[in-house]
Amino acid sequence: MPTNDNTLVTHTELIWPAMNFKQVEAFRAVMLSGSMTAAAESLHTSQPNVSRLIAQLERGSGFKLFERVGGRLLPTDEGAALFADVERAFIGLQSLERSAQNIRRGGTGQLRIAAVPSLSLTVLPRVIQRFRQENPEAAISIHTSDSPMVAHWAASQFCHVGLASYVGEDMPGVSTQKICDVPGVCVFPKGHRLSELSSIKPEDLHGEEFISLSLNDGSRTRVDRVFAEDREYRKLNVETPYAATVCSLVALGLGVSIVSPMVAREYLHMGIETRPFLPQIRFSTYLMLPEDRPQSLLSQRFSVLIQEMLGEASKGWQS
Repeated sequence: MPTNDNTLVTHTELIWPAMNFKQVEAFRAVMLSGSMTAAAESLHTSQPNVSRLIAQLERGSGFKLFERVGGRLLPTDEGAALFADVERAFIGLQSLERSAQNIRRGGTGQLRIAAVPSLSLTVLPRVIQRFRQENPEAAISIHTSDSPMVAHWAASQFCHVGLASYVGEDMPGVSTQKICDVPGVCVFPKGHRLSELSSIKPEDLHGEEFISLSLNDGSRTRVDRVFAEDREYRKLNVETPYAATVCSLVALGLGVSIVSPMVAREYLHMGIETRPFLPQIRFSTYLMLPEDRPQSLLSQRFSVLIQEMLGEASKGWQS
């Protein structure tokens, strides 16, 4: 192919339309092994098939690739020049294959998780532990805030996955799925008079110091609704945004409260007890994903794992 400039036209550029991958693969195998028979063994095919592919490649290229000298198969100058180009191409293919394997094994390598404190301070660390065991190369960052901010982080794609405790109408841009739903428990200091009861009702908390979640927490609204008829049941002098802090305050004898059983379980060692609370107050967990955006491999794996582990952790409470 003549050219009007000094551009170097390689052998592969000249003959590529006449080539197919099997021919090039057979040629490379012969070059590396030094014989048609050894090449056939490495390709798990027959020697006549390798000979046929080499002949086809020679016809398509317009020059001989090998000569037999003293019983040995030696590349021609043209064959050696072509092999140099073929090796460069194969190195590129191998790099692509390794890249695909790495992505398949570890996703894109980064996962940003948004979660409410009741999860990030309790169950989530164990989920991350197992996730890292299965995806050791993944870089993970955890961002903790209330449910509206978790939804915002997911919608804006700042985070790949969001874990919230409630869903509101003012949370656009996310797809949501309820992945856990358990009835709340009453928590109180060990040895408290409530320990004599098998379950706790609103009237049982008459006169008790009640440690509340913050007013902007959806769970707080559900709890307050149960006591709406008589606000004198409880003394509301302490509140905190974190259910984990609620449990710590209860353990110090500063009051009682109602929290998710999965949070309470993490603090039993600090000296708290739990009883079912009636009527039931549900504590839910929602998986939030950016709307209209495909999930990465890491995000998909994490979503499956968090659902699995929350299911395990909530066994016995789901009713």
